Amino acid sequence: MALTWWWALPLALLVVAAGAWWHVRRRRARVDRLRRDGVPVAHSERLTALPAYQSLVRRYRTALAAALAALVVLAGAAALLVARPSTVDVVEPESAKRDIVLCLDVSGSMTEVDARIAETFADLAEGLDGDRVGLYLFDSSAVQAFPLTDDYDFVREQLLGYGQAFASTGEDGTSYWTGTDLGDGASLIGDGLASCVLGFDGGSSPVRPRSVVLATDNYVNGAALLTLGEAGELATERDVRVYALNPADRSATGGSADEVATELRDAVEATGGAYWALDDAGAVEGIVSEIDAREAGLFEGTRRLVVLDAPGVPAVVGLLALAAGLVLLWRYRL
Repeated sequence: MALTWWWALPLALLVVAAGAWWHVRRRRARVDRLRRDGVPVAHSERLTALPAYQSLVRRYRTALAAALAALVVLAGAAALLVARPSTVDVVEPESAKRDIVLCLDVSGSMTEVDARIAETFADLAEGLDGDRVGLYLFDSSAVQAFPLTDDYDFVREQLLGYGQAFASTGEDGTSYWTGTDLGDGASLIGDGLASCVLGFDGGSSPVRPRSVVLATDNYVNGAALLTLGEAGELATERDVRVYALNPADRSATGGSADEVATELRDAVEATGGAYWALDDAGAVEGIVSEIDAREAGLFEGTRRLVVLDAPGVPAVVGLLALAAGLVLLWRYRL
């Protein structure tokens, strides 16, 4: 236990010493005056010699000493409370936090699933606490819609705007295609995924779990700088799990997965992530559940010095001393 205002104790001792000195001086002056003036009672020694009188005097002195002790304890407890007893501790908070990048292919065939993902994560943002969310859009080139942030009002506002634009194919909401058509071709999946993987801070040694939610049909039109497999290897190197949602895969409704869908599945599962066809029941919700199950991780926050007041013991002792003193004062009319 530490004392926040330690100087209050020596100050209290000085006050007590000054009060005791003043009381002793006043008492001596009173005794000297009584000796000079005498006591106007004859044969008082006969009264003071009586056993009953001596018993009463002893009881009175005992009660007086007990009241004085209670007063001293009360004063000491009050002095300790003024000094603010406290506990001091260094806290390293641990929390479950994640970084999630939404990586959306905004080519014409993807708007429906992009709208579902944006709306789902806009709703999810209301319940997040410390997790960070970012958004990347890509077609022939990739653009950062907004970086990783835990400003959930901003995240929700942005995702709702993009979701409205995806649902209306650009007639309402944000112009989602701006900056995504600067390259040659369309749906350059490898380049888009690589850009999303590089959107995390902290280099290749993360302290927070990282995940990419990739929405694409994996139909590439043009020459990309990186293949899907190479982008997946980059994700693995940087400890990023990729969760893919493919609207062109109809295997969940009895169809067969084509070579393109199989390539996407193999690439994302190699990162430790998972793959869904759009026709899977609850595909978007499944991504959220999968991330919750796999990506919740602990990291240590900034060390903080925590000082908490601990008045419990002095307060209880002071109250007991006050109660005892009041009882003595009432019982013996002190």
